[in-house]
Amino acid sequence: MAEPYRDQVRLLLDILPLVMAEPVFALKGGTAINLFEWDLPRLSVDIDLTYLPNHDRKESLAAIGEALARLGVEIERRLPPTRVTQARQGGEGMEVKLNCQRIRTQVKVEVNPSLRGHLFPVRDLACSDQVQEQFEAFVEARCVSHGELFGGKICAALDRQHPRDLFDVKRLLDREGLTDEVRLGVIAGFVSHGRPIAELVDPARKDQRETFRSQFEGMPFEPFTYDDHQAALERLVNALRGSLTDEDRAFLLSFEAGDPDWSRFPIAALAELPAPQFKLMNIRKFREASPERHKAVLSALEKSLT
Repeated sequence: MAEPYRDQVRLLLDILPLVMAEPVFALKGGTAINLFEWDLPRLSVDIDLTYLPNHDRKESLAAIGEALARLGVEIERRLPPTRVTQARQGGEGMEVKLNCQRIRTQVKVEVNPSLRGHLFPVRDLACSDQVQEQFEAFVEARCVSHGELFGGKICAALDRQHPRDLFDVKRLLDREGLTDEVRLGVIAGFVSHGRPIAELVDPARKDQRETFRSQFEGMPFEPFTYDDHQAALERLVNALRGSLTDEDRAFLLSFEAGDPDWSRFPIAALAELPAPQFKLMNIRKFREASPERHKAVLSALEKSLT
């Protein structure tokens, strides 16, 4: 186990209670999965957050920036010699990320500015037994729902194909497969993601050998080879095709067409979330500007779903 990763986990566990003092945030991603949902099958070193309120974009970005600014001040006050910088991102200069540095160890705290709001109730989880034993710490965190947690993880795995994501996906498939709640979380992720849905359902395969070596080796406590990584992606693609119902397929096709049949998705709140609304706006603009290219995207999705 690589010691620098362990140092990052120690800093992360020091920071996380201060993050949770901001009630607008819930934990998601690999840290929620491996340190809270599961009993530490691998280390995780980032704090990925969902902004829970469903406010308009301008109000949300301002609130996120203010909450992170408060958090940065509190981290420096409570956890010396940790230093915090608030990074600006995108053309809008969005303040949605903190870089927390303690000597040579760095942890990122990041809020996705697009994936705001939530479908299912959040949960208060305690860190796992192995986290408590190995790091002599007890931390509780507000986490997104099981379905949204793993639905988001699956979308990330299909998009980035990062070894950390596919390690988590393999373990999910081994343990429980794609339950109805996770399947709905995946569909919600598909209609919230910046890529065309077909590129997630059947993604172009990436060579991640160097990423595996430089950003994953030394993290897992369980065996996971690069062959396992590749096999996990193929297994995920096939499992998704097998789990989607006719209603799911019809909904995804209607959404990519630019005229979603919301009645085909069982949770009405999805239609109110900002990310699907933003994606839908872009689909309609694309359909208007390039109808033939839009038809090709729709045809690719239809093919990938069969």
